[in-house]
Amino acid sequence: MWLPIYFGPLSEWMEERPPPFIAWMEQRTTLAVLLLMAATALVVLGSMAGQPNGPRPVAELAETLATAVAEQWRREETALQLQAPWPLPLRWENTARPVMDHWEAINGAPDRGEPVDLSGRLHGDGRTDDDGIAAVFHRVASQRLVILGAPGAGKTVLALNLVLHLLDHRQEGDRVPVLLSLGSWHPARETLYSWMARRLAEDDPALRTRSGSGATLGRELIASGRVLPVLDGLDEMPPQVRLEALAALGRQLGRGEPLVLTCRADEYQRTVEGAVLKAAAVVELCPLDPAELRAYLRVSTIPARTAGWDPLFAEMESAPGGPVAQALSTPLMAWLARTAYADTAADPAELLAEQGGVRRFADRTAVEEHLLRRLVPAVYSRDLPEDPRRWSGEEAHRWLSFLARHLDELRTQDLAWWQLGTTMSLASRMVLVGTATALVYGLLSCLVNGVGGYGLLAILVSGLVNGAVTGLPLGLAHGAATRFTGGIFQPSRVRLSLRGRRTGRVRPRALPRFMAGFGAGMTAPATSHLFSGAVDAVARQEPFWILERVLNAGFWGLVVGIAAALVLGSTAWFEEPIDTEEATSPTGLLRTNRATVLRQALVLGAVFGLLILLGSWIMAGLLPQYLWGSPMVWTPALGLRNGALAGFGGALGAALALTAWGRWVILARGWLPLTGRLPWAVSAFLKDARQRGVLRRNGAFYQFRHARLQHHLARVPLPPPSPASRAVAAGRNHPGEGGAAHGR
Repeated sequence: MWLPIYFGPLSEWMEERPPPFIAWMEQRTTLAVLLLMAATALVVLGSMAGQPNGPRPVAELAETLATAVAEQWRREETALQLQAPWPLPLRWENTARPVMDHWEAINGAPDRGEPVDLSGRLHGDGRTDDDGIAAVFHRVASQRLVILGAPGAGKTVLALNLVLHLLDHRQEGDRVPVLLSLGSWHPARETLYSWMARRLAEDDPALRTRSGSGATLGRELIASGRVLPVLDGLDEMPPQVRLEALAALGRQLGRGEPLVLTCRADEYQRTVEGAVLKAAAVVELCPLDPAELRAYLRVSTIPARTAGWDPLFAEMESAPGGPVAQALSTPLMAWLARTAYADTAADPAELLAEQGGVRRFADRTAVEEHLLRRLVPAVYSRDLPEDPRRWSGEEAHRWLSFLARHLDELRTQDLAWWQLGTTMSLASRMVLVGTATALVYGLLSCLVNGVGGYGLLAILVSGLVNGAVTGLPLGLAHGAATRFTGGIFQPSRVRLSLRGRRTGRVRPRALPRFMAGFGAGMTAPATSHLFSGAVDAVARQEPFWILERVLNAGFWGLVVGIAAALVLGSTAWFEEPIDTEEATSPTGLLRTNRATVLRQALVLGAVFGLLILLGSWIMAGLLPQYLWGSPMVWTPALGLRNGALAGFGGALGAALALTAWGRWVILARGWLPLTGRLPWAVSAFLKDARQRGVLRRNGAFYQFRHARLQHHLARVPLPPPSPASRAVAAGRNHPGEGGAAHGR
């Protein structure tokens, strides 16, 4: 993973003995660098210390998973304000569409063909009612249930309610219901159970651990019947993938294995025209009751402004099939109307406005698009008590639209911090990574050579050359890693710790790392040394500089290969999974990755630096007598300076170019804010958008509250920033990182 590093010209060690002042500086520099390396080792080892812990049995992991899932979704339920002022009542009934298997198959016997009434209602918190969704699920003998509905009808919320109800009443040994978004499953590339195990391990990294059988603990949890999959959003897959997914479910689910699936009604009917999901009962959500909708909107509005709804209510009563009544028949649109008008000065009667004798919003789609358009200005017009408003509605709209287009281009709903900027062309990213790493290494080079007492011109030239010959190979390495090993940019879900040692599972991870580190280290110096040799040969008109670089490449390839193999391989002994709370939090995962990457960089820097110091001493003593026939001047201070620059500078450059955190720093924290596509405080903005109800959280990912909102923001043209908003944005201080309605 740690690719080309430029170590500085060997000719620097052939200079004449420095004057007394420089010698005095070198003595102090030697001591300072040695102390720095010792302190680095102590700090890193100290921060890695902890109490040892052993592997955990599958049964215990199932109980831990149940607790983590319950905590995660209760937090999300609170963040989405699903209980304020009360949940909009949801009603469902057995679907009348021809999309269900025979009742004999559902009931599990050829003589049991009588239909089962699966109608029900979600009111109150929905978790104690006899006709709630959990009671309905238990009435299905096959324990397979499909929930259908119109866009925004509340399918996801109903599935979430089922998960929380089952967890509230779960007994030890029962299956753990796990809500998973289907958009990340590619059935042609991985099986259902492989995908489920991967998703479980993303939220609980301890489930990546392999047992004695070689399978991960997540896979064993699934194979042992301890997980109930609740799969949300079949309709979010492309039509062909949707067909493949449904066929895979039919093939891969064993007899008696339960399943809950949600999908839009029309899309599901088109998908199952050829074959239905075996033994699955199907229910369909009903439109909202107008009386309950009116009560919900009135209670959500302060008493002094409730009369503003009267024209709208009168229109809905007189024209129940009109555009307003149709649009507000789903919980999503009811929540949008509440957000747009209950908490703002806007008048709900604008939905009935006419222009030139013609309704502005003449059909259901026009009303829905207007409500979607009103959301961002409405939620950003008010301050949050715990976090004063920093961004205007215009700014937020521009940035949210960029994020929505980013997700649409990736064909996903999952907004991952480590993927921001990846819709740029690969060539552009390579240029940005190469430039950023060149700048970092060049500045470090100037700093190190400045401490060494060199002249200003020599310092600047050295920084420019060192930065260029480092940035070029690292930019190329970033492109190669992206093209051939895209997984390298997935955030690590482990931390370095002295308690991370695990008997029986280190060797499978350590050996590939030893080999990869040695191979990369052997080949890495060739690019930078041959490039700098060609530059020297042209600049000095002396071709023997190329020969010197060939010798340097071979020697330093061995040094770097050994160092990379030792460091990358040995870290397998010091890794432990991060806890579930960190893994299921975007900011927690980002914070953990930053700490892990910087620790790895410090360890690599210290090891590389010491080996380079030793290698330079060996080369200074042995190489000249075979090549030039004259002794080479070498001092410990000079070796330490070059070791510190090459070790720490190269490690930091590689961390920026070849890790998920590094890509986040360069693209999401640098380039995208610089070009106005995101704010400078990206994490704070995403967290704020979730608090305002625009985004929701699903594990380590953010998602737009509803796919309809994402697609709307992606296609709406961005308004150019006004002069006033630019002035406000320039004067606003942006510090660094540090709802009752239902959706789908």
